[in-house]
Amino acid sequence: MKWKDNEIYEISCYLFNRVYGSDDDKEDELILDMVDWQISEFGWEETFESWQRYLLTECRTPESAINFANLFWAYGGQDHPIKEPYEFLGYFYYRINFDTEKYDDMGILDSLAVYLLPKAGYSCADLVINPYYVPEHDPRIIAEVKAYKSSGI
Repeated sequence: MKWKDNEIYEISCYLFNRVYGSDDDKEDELILDMVDWQISEFGWEETFESWQRYLLTECRTPESAINFANLFWAYGGQDHPIKEPYEFLGYFYYRINFDTEKYDDMGILDSLAVYLLPKAGYSCADLVINPYYVPEHDPRIIAEVKAYKSSGI
């Protein structure tokens, strides 16, 4: 791994190794400045790859995956395009075993789906076109969950 890869990953670990909603306003401001710096320094694609690496390696419980999703939203990740949003979203549903009632009381996964999927060209999740879209019933999300289950990660 290159030095730059280590640096960007260390920053990502710092950003995501916290509990969503537990920081004070001054620390929130510093964290958001660090997010902006990371994206401007490394670009969105490399930043996202590092964030996703953190998700896949460090977020092995339902609670940690939902915490990541909330932090991802707080950091503005939904405002950027993601090449494989189904793979990204599928991991969350895999970790919570589709139990949104128990683990996703704020509805962060629905929010991520309806922001990320249309941005990537998937109009099925555009609530203007399909106001009854439910990520848990989306065949592509279901397929990603099955793929994660069979991968054993």
